[in-house]
Amino acid sequence: MRWFLLTAVGSLIWLLRAVPGPGWVDRDASALLALGMIMIGGELVGDLAQRYRLPRVTGYLILGMALGPSLAGLVTPADLTSLVLFEELALGLIALTAGGELRVEALRNGWKTLAAITTGHAVGIFLASSALFWLILGRLPFLGVLEPGERLAAVALLGTLTVAKSPATTIAIITETRARGPLVDTVLGVTVLKDLIILLLFTWVSGMAAGWVGGAGVDLGVLGALGTEMVLSLVAGTVLGLALGAYLAYLGYHPEITVLALVLVSMELAHTWHLEHLLITMAAGFVARNVFPAAATDFLHALERSSPPIYVVFFALVGAGLDLGVFRVAWAGVAVLVLVRLALTWGLTAAPAALAGAPGPVRRWAWMGFVAQAGLTLGLAARIAREFPGFGARLATVIVGAVVINQLVGPVLWRHALVASGEAGRGETDAVGPPSRSGAST
Repeated sequence: MRWFLLTAVGSLIWLLRAVPGPGWVDRDASALLALGMIMIGGELVGDLAQRYRLPRVTGYLILGMALGPSLAGLVTPADLTSLVLFEELALGLIALTAGGELRVEALRNGWKTLAAITTGHAVGIFLASSALFWLILGRLPFLGVLEPGERLAAVALLGTLTVAKSPATTIAIITETRARGPLVDTVLGVTVLKDLIILLLFTWVSGMAAGWVGGAGVDLGVLGALGTEMVLSLVAGTVLGLALGAYLAYLGYHPEITVLALVLVSMELAHTWHLEHLLITMAAGFVARNVFPAAATDFLHALERSSPPIYVVFFALVGAGLDLGVFRVAWAGVAVLVLVRLALTWGLTAAPAALAGAPGPVRRWAWMGFVAQAGLTLGLAARIAREFPGFGARLATVIVGAVVINQLVGPVLWRHALVASGEAGRGETDAVGPPSRSGAST
């Protein structure tokens, strides 16, 4: 029956798209039809992917790519713009989950490993990839002919984007597999730290790159404004986390609706006061989980129940937004970027973990949790294309092509790591606690 509904909705959308004439289909109606097709198809394709031992996220991405502008065209760029609310809602839930999964005890016990791997990525991957790209661009000019200043700017920006990853995919696979353990704690901890670092690093590098290309000075005021924004975001998140934890600990009614409401409040604060939505929700989740441990079970269960439908839409929209045509014009650069990043991620995760005395599963499997790339990387690539008109468009094309591959390969590797390490399914046992009061919401 669901396959019939998917076919029917898809045929209706195709018919409406095929009828000529401007304004024939109302924009909001078009977006609602696309949303319905994604939700129906997402569940079907997710089940199909799971049957073949692939992450459901991979199924959602493939569905979005098939329906998106690059292939079938049933989901249009206008639909992606209209459904942007789901992107912000999903990212907020992902950041809230990331904060909620971080335990003070785990951070205290594994701080050496976290610091070692984060340093290896933020410093080692950035410097090594920048140096490699400098040499590669001399022999394989996939960005065209560049002046020395442009070449330096391009390799620095490529090095920065090589460090970036997808916290969304990491959290979605952890939620899907109900994983818990040292490997999950390590990858989540590094992911949170890298999100903070990559924003600072990109701001600094892009400012320096603009100076190298155009001869302008670096605007240090931008760094100061970014620092203020981050501090205020963390303060707002702390306040929301205290409110959420107290509510769940002492009342606890309708926890699924409560966590969604908190994300919506965070979105409004971010838009109104120019704060960072992800930092607010990440801080809120961390505070709620660790200041109110009695509420941890209800909190995590609420996130697990409310997140899956949002993830279906979000990852399908991510897939639909990927431009698959980039491989025709930048395949050599894409291949180089993917291979360089994969090799550096493996080496500069395993080596620092071993030096820090991390457990065996972390040394062996943690690198697989850092392969996927999505929203943050795509957003930064768009900024590069906009801010560097000379070579930025070609550079962004290479980055987007690499994201397509990494976002398909990364979830599969990360799920394999969680299963192979024995941490998949542990959350069902670890989360056992007092009976949840969430039944009041059903």
